[in-house]
Amino acid sequence: MRISIFTAAMTAAVLLCGCSMNRTAARVTAGIVDSGLDTVFSQSDVQYVKEAMPSNLQLMEILLSSDPENKKLLTNAAMGFCGYSLMFVEDENRERASAFYKKGQMYAEKALNGKELSALGKKDAPALFWQTFCKASYLNLNKHRPAAIAELPSLEPAINRMEELDPEYYYNGAYILKGAYYAIRPRMFGGDPAKSKEYFEKALTGKGSGFLMTKYEYAKMAATADLDEELFEKLLNEILSTEPADGPERLPNEAAKIKAKKLLEEKDELF
Repeated sequence: MRISIFTAAMTAAVLLCGCSMNRTAARVTAGIVDSGLDTVFSQSDVQYVKEAMPSNLQLMEILLSSDPENKKLLTNAAMGFCGYSLMFVEDENRERASAFYKKGQMYAEKALNGKELSALGKKDAPALFWQTFCKASYLNLNKHRPAAIAELPSLEPAINRMEELDPEYYYNGAYILKGAYYAIRPRMFGGDPAKSKEYFEKALTGKGSGFLMTKYEYAKMAATADLDEELFEKLLNEILSTEPADGPERLPNEAAKIKAKKLLEEKDELF
């Protein structure tokens, strides 16, 4: 199923239903969205997805206007806005990327429905991951602001809970978050590049071994925080020399190669 067909299916579902059936249609279409995500993330043409993805995100928001408490759709919207911002926006427009991360965080928080961390179960892990990922990404882009620095400690309890619930979700996502957390925080406020490296290495085992975006974040965050130029170059060159395999990680891996090339060109500015 190509993204154009995927979009058309969602559009048809919205247009063909009457007001009294909007919620039912939204729920049916949300199932199509959920089952089609692997197809989207299996695409190899990064530019094609970059151009198509905004319309799909907008349609998710239209569906949410009819079914605002649909947890699956809320979580997928959070993942969509976070992924779109990471892959396509933050290197070009930090303010726009920040707004998308905020939007993704908002949808994930709605999916969590105000639950305390202690009350969350494994089924809540996806929403918790994207809420924390979006928030961490926003704070990283805005860490020059005192308010963002002050908010960094609030990430740790959520990351620890994610590690308890389902550390392997999204390519060992809990360990990616832990690695990012210790890299983002200034040393005087608990930052620890050595711990960051440790968690990124852990993220690259098992299910996360072939996920190139982790190596990109490892280089961008931990290697630069520790001024480890050798590791920085090693990780980025490994990304550039890897031929992405088909599968649901194909798109983020292709995007990681583009981002790695750009980041490597900025090496002299970072070290």
